[in-house]
Amino acid sequence: MSPVTAPKSEAVAANQLCLAGNACGPTAALNALRHGSAVYQAVAAGIPGDNDTKQLRDLVLHQGSRTSRHTPHRRRWSLRGINAVDLTDLINELLLSSPAPEVRLWIPQGSDKATRMYRRIARSLKVGFPPIVGLRRYAGFEVIDSHYVTVVGVAPCANGDENAFVLTYLDPMGARTLQGIVRCEKRGKSWRCVADCPQTPVGLRRAKVPSQLHVDSLIVAP
Repeated sequence: MSPVTAPKSEAVAANQLCLAGNACGPTAALNALRHGSAVYQAVAAGIPGDNDTKQLRDLVLHQGSRTSRHTPHRRRWSLRGINAVDLTDLINELLLSSPAPEVRLWIPQGSDKATRMYRRIARSLKVGFPPIVGLRRYAGFEVIDSHYVTVVGVAPCANGDENAFVLTYLDPMGARTLQGIVRCEKRGKSWRCVADCPQTPVGLRRAKVPSQLHVDSLIVAP
């Protein structure tokens, strides 16, 4: 595993709070496009609006307001936010008239280890699309809260731990560039991917019992 960074790491990140507290999905998508290769940057620039608020509003009112192909009688984006399959569809609709490769949803399986996830993230960064990570807090099997962030860099852990890696990401809540550690832990016969992101405490205050933040999904370029 070697360090990989986003094609345009110096791009300006959008802040979901300029639109709504539940707009992390569209904002993470906009940030991925802005920090991607030239073809993805062009898609971001083509979204109507001369500032973050207008561009995010356009995403929500157009692609986000369409009926989900996966959840009948429900729009993609709502007060509950947007799920990963609908967010993938939203991004691919933006890419329809672009030569940029489509993105796909990847759900970590029970047997996935850190090296496999690292390769998925690194490949997408090299292709030009900064992956979108779906984080979800669990208390046992209960889901407490979820959030999306955009990956702009991955690197091996300094201590050589092959079951973990360092994630540099854009948190759309405040448009902050932060770092965390993803650690794949073996429990019984399967693995689970735990995200140690202390500056992104998704749902922590709402958890009344011990909880963990997991990497629940990845939207990546193939």
